[in-house]
Amino acid sequence: MLMMAKDGRVIHFNPNMSLPHVEFVRRTTGKLPDGAWVGTVSKLEGEIAAISSKYFYGYQLPGPGWVQKAVQEAFE
Repeated sequence: MLMMAKDGRVIHFNPNMSLPHVEFVRRTTGKLPDGAWVGTVSKLEGEIAAISSKYFYGYQLPGPGWVQKAVQEAFE
């Protein structure tokens, strides 16, 4: 699912994986808020993890520790 995190918590999410990250952000907040992170929640090797948005960051890698913690608290 698509998700946005800020200040140590998930602030928005959407299960519609057909939306590009840029459209998800546009529909939820208009633009990516300062200090927010956007990506996809996936299961990797049985664990819930956040993967960065290639559109916003230019790569797809696991998100930073604070995002991983927020995702695990919100979705496990």
